[in-house]
Amino acid sequence: MVRASRLRYAAFLPLAAFPSIAHAGAYASAVLSYTPGTADAKFTTPAAALGAPDARSGENPAASNYFGFPNVLSPFSPAYQGDEIVQIGEGGQITLQLSNYLNVGSGKRLGILSNVGLIDTGSGQNASPAATFGGGSPTVQVSNDNIHWVNLGPVNVNIPNLYYVNAGPYDSTPPASPQLTDFGKPFEGTLASFDGKDYPGTVNAFKTADGSYSGGGTWIDLSSTGLTEVAYVQFLLPDDANPSTDSRFALDAVSIANNATGDSVPEPSLALIALTLPIFFRRRR
Repeated sequence: MVRASRLRYAAFLPLAAFPSIAHAGAYASAVLSYTPGTADAKFTTPAAALGAPDARSGENPAASNYFGFPNVLSPFSPAYQGDEIVQIGEGGQITLQLSNYLNVGSGKRLGILSNVGLIDTGSGQNASPAATFGGGSPTVQVSNDNIHWVNLGPVNVNIPNLYYVNAGPYDSTPPASPQLTDFGKPFEGTLASFDGKDYPGTVNAFKTADGSYSGGGTWIDLSSTGLTEVAYVQFLLPDDANPSTDSRFALDAVSIANNATGDSVPEPSLALIALTLPIFFRRRR
């Protein structure tokens, strides 16, 4: 079962575009192609990358990687079920269409939300320096037309996510009067923002200059790309041909900054699909 905001994914049908339904932000709305590479078979539902992150993880007994211990999305408890994250391994890629154009300008405007979690040294306490699990370093490419791509190189995705400002790190249910973060507000800090912090300090690291809270994730400044807008994002993990390595990356969502959200992206034409399918289905090495 895929989260309601993500509806369905028709395998290898790039016209399967649909809106997300979530608080704040604009997200990916369609999977144009997906090659799992060496990904774990439990995490190969590409529609998991569409729409906003789920408020809770582990609550769906029909999804893969179910343990029966649901938890709100917090910096110490990231998404971990197969309906919430999609994985690419070496030789893999996923190409996404955004629901809206991202207007390129100065500052961080594209957010990448993964399954990054902070390592807890005890009751929501970070080490100093803070350490993480999950995430990864995919090669990221962006495009305004789904034909010409700008390669941003490997991006170290290492910032966790926060859904509720007023929930604990391991609560199984949302708070009665939830205070939500905003996944359309870029996280401006670094992993060092969590160094040595207890849980209240960890939550405070997500606070923005206007007093609201970012939902976290690793954010990218696209001003050096030469593009004026972005409508497509691609994540790749090259195959290094080394049998002793097995790099993987799990994607939960991509987000557009609130101040960079433009007009809706139209569905691609049949001619464009025919032109680009051979590119997006090819295994990357």
